[in-house]
Amino acid sequence: MKKLISKARYRLFSMIFIFVVATTFFSSCVIGDDGADGRAYLALSYQIDKPDFVDAGTSSIPEVFFWDEYYRVVSGFYTFYYDGVYFSHGGFIEYAWEVNYEIYVLRGEDGGVGYNGDDAPDMYFNIECNPYGPSVYEEEDYKTSVVNDMKIISATKDEIVLQQEKNGFGVKVTYKKVEKR
Repeated sequence: MKKLISKARYRLFSMIFIFVVATTFFSSCVIGDDGADGRAYLALSYQIDKPDFVDAGTSSIPEVFFWDEYYRVVSGFYTFYYDGVYFSHGGFIEYAWEVNYEIYVLRGEDGGVGYNGDDAPDMYFNIECNPYGPSVYEEEDYKTSVVNDMKIISATKDEIVLQQEKNGFGVKVTYKKVEKR
């Protein structure tokens, strides 16, 4: 009878021990949450002359907008258009430019065993309107522009293609001189 009790106690103790070890092991193997995706913001500004007409190509920027104000935009391909008349060197210059650009956000880091993934950074873009051709740049903290990181892929008097790559992020923008709408 004594042996029967000790075998029963041994089994009970073994089951409790296995349960405690399994619970501890599986609770440490919990996969953490994924980091949040970054957000994209776009501002419009002008240099030399304020355009007479602007079509941002996205409903994220309202028809009546504030210059140099950042608006949250959704990922996608967009066509931005602006035109105007500029007085230079004793005469009027009519201009119209179309800008094809893509906005996309960086994905957050995947969570892993026992840790949460890092959030992706937000991206701030500024499209600058200029009678002689637009420029685009990304801002990291509203103050630091990285225009110098843009590489000219090709440039003619009617089309300019720029590309920027930084920290695993890339943007390619095509500017075309077009007829006024």
